[in-house]
Amino acid sequence: MTKPVAIISLCLTLGWVTAWPASGSTNCEGIPGPAHFSLYKNRQATFNSVVDADYKQKYEVEWFVGSKSLGSVTKNGNESFVLEGSSLSSLAFSVTGFHQNDNQWSVSHHKIFPDPDGGIQIRFEDAACDNSFDTSPDLKVIIDIK
Repeated sequence: MTKPVAIISLCLTLGWVTAWPASGSTNCEGIPGPAHFSLYKNRQATFNSVVDADYKQKYEVEWFVGSKSLGSVTKNGNESFVLEGSSLSSLAFSVTGFHQNDNQWSVSHHKIFPDPDGGIQIRFEDAACDNSFDTSPDLKVIIDIK
């Protein structure tokens, strides 16, 4: 007797959630957290950034050999950074974008795009979920590998 009651209760709950979804849910595109890349031996990566937001943006580059972190740097939006290649081995690196809201830094969502000049673009958006990766990303980091 309890099995049918549980099934009916489950069906009613699923119907309620489908008919009236939570008002706080949003459809955010992009991936929260860092974007990961590899840098072949003796190659150099240059990071240039562009900000199109009314609040502070920054990005962090961290580089690794295997799983061992060799260093990191944090740059404000519109600042550049050069990561020298390693003559000993290939490097992996990650790029994480951040946005400031009410004096609190939060990790941004990202998508990766090809750059028209042959590099890679990582476009970052805040948590507003306006999904403007194509039209006006809040922070864009352009990576040129030489």
